[in-house]
Amino acid sequence: MKTEEINLPEVIGRGYGAFWHNKNRYRVLKGGRGSKKSVTTALWFIYNIMKHPKANAVVVRKTFNTHKDSTFAQLKWAAKRLGVYNKWRFTLSPLECVYVATGQKILFRGFDDPLKLTSMTVDVGVLCWAWIEEAYEIDSSDDFDTFDEAIRGEMPDGLWKQVTLTYNPWINSHWTKDRYWDKKYPDTFRLTTTYKCNEWLDDQDRKKIIDLEFSNPDRYKVVGLGEYGIPGGTYFDEFRTDIHVIEPFVIPPEWKRYTTKDYGLDMLANYWIAVDSHGKAYVYKELYKSNFIISDAAKEIKRINGDEKIYQKFAPPDLWNRRQETGKSAVDIFRENGENLIKANNDRVQGWYNLKEWLKPYQDEQGITTANLVFFKNCVNLIRTLPQLQHDEVDPNDVATEPHELTHGPDAIRYFIAGRPRPNTPQKKKKRDDFFDREPRETGELDQSYINMTLRR
Repeated sequence: MKTEEINLPEVIGRGYGAFWHNKNRYRVLKGGRGSKKSVTTALWFIYNIMKHPKANAVVVRKTFNTHKDSTFAQLKWAAKRLGVYNKWRFTLSPLECVYVATGQKILFRGFDDPLKLTSMTVDVGVLCWAWIEEAYEIDSSDDFDTFDEAIRGEMPDGLWKQVTLTYNPWINSHWTKDRYWDKKYPDTFRLTTTYKCNEWLDDQDRKKIIDLEFSNPDRYKVVGLGEYGIPGGTYFDEFRTDIHVIEPFVIPPEWKRYTTKDYGLDMLANYWIAVDSHGKAYVYKELYKSNFIISDAAKEIKRINGDEKIYQKFAPPDLWNRRQETGKSAVDIFRENGENLIKANNDRVQGWYNLKEWLKPYQDEQGITTANLVFFKNCVNLIRTLPQLQHDEVDPNDVATEPHELTHGPDAIRYFIAGRPRPNTPQKKKKRDDFFDREPRETGELDQSYINMTLRR
């Protein structure tokens, strides 16, 4: 089947005509749940690669290994939807979509591998188009700009450079809001879509979204209307950047130091925490990287740790599960590579409650507002993800596990806090009255100044 034989209105449906035909340098597509924004983008890429014989494309996410079950699967679905699946070759190693007739490619990359992001043209020649899926995961506009600069070079006749961003607008402090929506960024097409654009959404899913308008208006703003916000409010409303984020300093040698981790191939989140003589905890170092096998993760932790003496190292209980094929657990492999771990308590709800207590602001003896748990500003991913966590829809006492990328750092901190449910919170000392609050020098002794004052009345 040729592209001109495809009945696009029937395949794509309504709501995306302007998006489909736009050729601006940037297409920014934010939308609510079930708005078919990602699958429509996948359809566009498959269709236009076939339509333009010299075009190649790249699809990017925060972490590379999240592509297989998301964008890669969506592009395979799109080829089937367009009736051209047999004209494409989809491979897992390397992860690529190849249009067989011409050899054109759709590549896949992650922001966790900067070298591959800047060498894309070596792999395909003319790289015209890029799709950044779940753009809310990209930490900063600087990271995006570095990637954007890689889409360069002269375009053959009839082709154009274009970067498409698709995402749910989970939090209103994200850089995309200021850049593309609060201001009119040059050469940019913007579109907000909702479940109302999706005529193929089933009645049950549609009703679930509509009901949020009455049961949870804040969440409906994001999920239903595709507008920026924190749906349902943030779980950790105690968190404030001006209180919890501090400038780094040299950790005194006598403070006890700990590490705590959340591990998976999708992300290793490892944190170094120091506790002072008053029990206040300082998260002072962060390792946040994906696609580490266990032995490499242990080696990287050891490299970053250097000669620091760590008192205890916490990890989640699932790392103690033994694999049937090897008889070893993840903890065994960590131990073989010099990383001896302590099993943390994984009571989620109680753990989050404990963390809220540690984050609760208070005034110290000098009258300065602080908290028992603070973060060096270099722990950028923890600082980014913690305030975005939301209440779980089913159990509001728990934290939502989606978006999953937001949970790695906070989970790691929860494992550390699990053994310390009650922080030591010194209160600001009240100013003592010279006469009535002074303790007598000896038991039963009256203070002469009190006697003199009483006699003068």
